[in-house]
Amino acid sequence: MDRKTDHPDLNPRFLQPDGWRWHNFTNPQGRTLRFGTVSPRDKIPDAVVVCLPGLSEFGEKYFELAHDMLDRNLAFWVLDWQGQGKSHRHLNNKHRRYSTGFDDDVADLHFFLNEYVKHAAVQPDVGRIPLVMLAHSMGGNIGLRYLSHHQDMFACAAFSAPMLGIQALNIMPQRVHLLLTGLFNEIAGTQYVFGGKDWSPVERDDPKRNIFSSHPGRAAIHNAWSRFDPALQVGNVTFRWLYEAARSCALLQQKNILEDIHTPCFLACAQNEKLVDNRATHKAAARMPHAKVMDLQESLHEILMERDPIRNAFLNGFDELLQHNKIRTQRTPF
Repeated sequence: MDRKTDHPDLNPRFLQPDGWRWHNFTNPQGRTLRFGTVSPRDKIPDAVVVCLPGLSEFGEKYFELAHDMLDRNLAFWVLDWQGQGKSHRHLNNKHRRYSTGFDDDVADLHFFLNEYVKHAAVQPDVGRIPLVMLAHSMGGNIGLRYLSHHQDMFACAAFSAPMLGIQALNIMPQRVHLLLTGLFNEIAGTQYVFGGKDWSPVERDDPKRNIFSSHPGRAAIHNAWSRFDPALQVGNVTFRWLYEAARSCALLQQKNILEDIHTPCFLACAQNEKLVDNRATHKAAARMPHAKVMDLQESLHEILMERDPIRNAFLNGFDELLQHNKIRTQRTPF
């Protein structure tokens, strides 16, 4: 790898598109978060797609998706959550994926949207441009929680393998795993969960351990960027993260949380899922007034990093969501 370049040796499709910009903001807690943006050149976008990544991910991983959105005349914004990417890390050991609570992530998203995205989604000639949510895994959990309280922010939303439940915790009833994860959090909240460690390429490099993508090229993107820029590296989760994730999943199962989401939603499940609970996703979709769910055969967890037939099936579903909600003709006057 040539360290004189500003990117790893990847296909140009996986590198930042022309016009890409990085930005930072400071949230009300005084923590710095990073986000990236790109818009169609010399055109008014039909919508602004706000990408909410999954656990341990970073904006660079979504450059190919940014290209896809530009091809559709859509602007693309992606946020690095606290604890990952180049946003604020909570602990001295920056590899440990800690959390101060998903409430903070929901609050960060609201601040980000109101202070930055909404202002950019205005064109003098056409008025307000609609916002579209596109969320993966943990980002889907945060995104659904956001939609339950903010009905008018997004025109529609798409979810790739949303985290409505965690497979590793399904061996016990919810009240039991909440009790146990809470207990471990009290005892060792800043410590890795059992078997956890700092970032290592093995989990994704070893085909026998790779549970993320069956596409060799896309499966390599996460580690390629992590090797190239060590500041992007994230290890395994801490007991505090696991507890907060379990609590957030439980909150989404409470009465009238999902029922209050009237935003049109498209949810996709990976058939060969090893991380999140597909049954919880199907149950959630059944409770949401305007939700469609799709099962993607042979897909591993990272649907947007999968082989073309799988990935394209998701993007086709995304396109249908936009078409059904008339995104390309939707304009809100001032």
